[in-house]
Amino acid sequence: MGTRQPARRPAGRGRLATLIASALLIANQLFTVVPIVQAASTTDIRLAVTSARTEPRALGGAGVTQGDAVTAYKWMINLDNTGTTEQRSPSDGCTPASAGYPDSCHWSSIAGLRSSSPIMAQGDETTLSETVAFTDLPTGRYLISVLADGFKLDGVHFSVPQSSDGLIRLELQPTPLPNATIQAQVFADTDSTNGQYDPGENGLAGFSGKIADTLGQVTTDVFGNPLCTTYETDDSGQVILDADLMPTVKKIGSKCLSDADGVLTIPNLGPNRYALTVSPPTGDSWVQTTTLEGNHDWDAWVMEGATGLDTEFVVAGEPFPAIVFGFVPGPSTTYWDDPAHQLLPNGGGTITGVVDAVDVYVPTTGGLALPGDCCGGTTGTKVDHPMDKPWIVLSDLNRGDTAVWARQGDSHGAFTIPNVPDGTYQLTYWDEAQDYILELTNVTVNGGETVDMGILPIAGWWTTFDGHVFNDTNRNGRKDPGEAGVPNFGLTLRTRSNSLMDRGSTSATTDQSGHYFFESGYPLNEWVVLEAYDDRYYTTGVTYQADNQPTPTTILGQGVDVSVLPVIGLGGTIDWGVHAYDPTGANGVDPQNGGIVGSVSYDTTRNELDPQYAAAEDWQPGVSGLTVDLFATVPCPADGSVACDARGDHALAADGSLARGKLLNTYVSETWQTPTDCAARDVNGDELTYPNKQQVLPPSSGGHACLEGPLMGVQFGTYPDAQETPDANFGAAVDGNYGFGDGCFTGTLDAADPSAPTCVGGSFESLPAADYLVHVEDASDVSGNPIYKFTREEDINIGNGDAFVPQVPP
Repeated sequence: MGTRQPARRPAGRGRLATLIASALLIANQLFTVVPIVQAASTTDIRLAVTSARTEPRALGGAGVTQGDAVTAYKWMINLDNTGTTEQRSPSDGCTPASAGYPDSCHWSSIAGLRSSSPIMAQGDETTLSETVAFTDLPTGRYLISVLADGFKLDGVHFSVPQSSDGLIRLELQPTPLPNATIQAQVFADTDSTNGQYDPGENGLAGFSGKIADTLGQVTTDVFGNPLCTTYETDDSGQVILDADLMPTVKKIGSKCLSDADGVLTIPNLGPNRYALTVSPPTGDSWVQTTTLEGNHDWDAWVMEGATGLDTEFVVAGEPFPAIVFGFVPGPSTTYWDDPAHQLLPNGGGTITGVVDAVDVYVPTTGGLALPGDCCGGTTGTKVDHPMDKPWIVLSDLNRGDTAVWARQGDSHGAFTIPNVPDGTYQLTYWDEAQDYILELTNVTVNGGETVDMGILPIAGWWTTFDGHVFNDTNRNGRKDPGEAGVPNFGLTLRTRSNSLMDRGSTSATTDQSGHYFFESGYPLNEWVVLEAYDDRYYTTGVTYQADNQPTPTTILGQGVDVSVLPVIGLGGTIDWGVHAYDPTGANGVDPQNGGIVGSVSYDTTRNELDPQYAAAEDWQPGVSGLTVDLFATVPCPADGSVACDARGDHALAADGSLARGKLLNTYVSETWQTPTDCAARDVNGDELTYPNKQQVLPPSSGGHACLEGPLMGVQFGTYPDAQETPDANFGAAVDGNYGFGDGCFTGTLDAADPSAPTCVGGSFESLPAADYLVHVEDASDVSGNPIYKFTREEDINIGNGDAFVPQVPP
């Protein structure tokens, strides 16, 4: 009997075939609300669903009253596998001195997040209601989500056992939902220039706003008309709707512009996550100073009914827009024509300096001692590189903190401010792209002196990843002299659930030298996955090095996914060795092909009319834990005894599908796992050992799970199994991925454990070039019912929802 080696992901995504098996379920998005705290006494749960408010326009005009029962709905229960707080002190298992740490600690900050929340059960009002109990859930914590026609999706957390009556109460918001508004304060950031709004700073009129969401620019409001269209309203300011729920237009929108007070308002929006961008009038050279997280745009997380005003921040006791956009005037603006905005005459002093990008490590000890307001006083810092053409603003602290000089430095970050009178000033500096955090410091000029500020540091907003994809001719995983880069090789940053990251740099392509650069990896402080895959090549190994890692690390193997930990303002390098497949295998080294690999995807958005062209959208996660089978095909018999496919190559089963031949292999779709044995380091590259240098990190050996957070610095996930062999699977398992590199051709496959099948009476052999069938088996919930249904031709789900007819032709 041949025993299969531990399942490994093949080197490439298919010289033969790539199959994406998509699973479609209720397109739910989970919402977290305050848990219901109840005494535990029963494992039976029941569900009461009611309307959360009175809405006369709901249900096609039939209306609904607050408290009315919602009698038709679908429900889904997911396992709540987030952290808990039952451990009240570190001594309860939350210290590196605890046995089994960090697995022994269930705090969210230590335990981290799983890549997915398993579906436990689902159904409709016939299987769970106020009168029908559901009894199959084991003891645990759960989230139930409910979807009903005419109501917004919502949910509630609960636990099993439940209270004495076992009744879970959930209120749903009826549609139509109240419209939402975005507001932003656009202002001259000149008193002082600090990247935030200060009372008294002037609003800027005529600045235009644009919004975008995941799919691109948004140009229409909820009524289908151009943004910033105005409508007839009642005394309370609500848009008046006719019997068809349509408004009366007063003025069609063209541009959304800030008013005389600098307030930009975009009304009549639906709930969404928008990115708001504000631009100066054409020809004006205002330079933006404010940023949310290293972008010119600003995220607007808009709920229904949102006013656009901040719920916490007020100015002069009045509500204030939640979003701020500050600008300073460029050298060509009329702002500088006013003598009050200029350096006082007859100044004899000079201020010079150099702006450098720096890396700041936690703990903020050691390194350089540099001026600045950010990042712990810029200790724990080392210089990374000069800043290209930084913006420099000098504000006079003796004249109302007014900006009196603004210019850009040179390509090496150097600047000189001449003719500076004696006095005390604030110096502000930042990069125009705003990839770095705006900094400021005070400077005093006495007696016409030259004040050399030396290095002025700015820390990054993002995590940077770069490196080369190269032709590894000697297959040693390192880029040796003479080994050429591979151009036009695509790389992506993905979540561990296998969807594309939804912010920052998400993809990159190598240039002619094989170099790639993720300039703005989102600093999530949680593990994400860097993927380098191309059908033409298999991986030979990777060489990685974080910014504060003394020496690079090389790992051999054929993985295409590596877990990386992005931390704000830091970075690292990873080189990918690849080699082209040998189609003949004549040299005895190269595999003949990359096998068959793919992903099982949760098909939340089915857009393609023809299902054979269906593909996973960027936001779709992978589905873990499903058994994937590999079958041989059945040749079409020459005697015509069975029906065959249109090409006459393969026999068909009775139901018209391709007939399955011998079962050759099985695989269980992957689940992301936390990397182990990470070595966190300080600014000098020395390991942060416990307990002398830190109090929370486990040892960097022994198989301990890695933590997530700034203290770790940038990390590249290591996978100790079968390292340093050419066919090692060093890479990360990512939700939903599967792969076949071999099959049981000469024996009989025993798939009692589909994650580790055995070939009885034979051995596993590499897949030769041929046609195969890949089949995905559904999983069952706690009641034994199937969890998913597989995407069918009729499952297009983008044609439903409201339809709007704009009042003017688009």
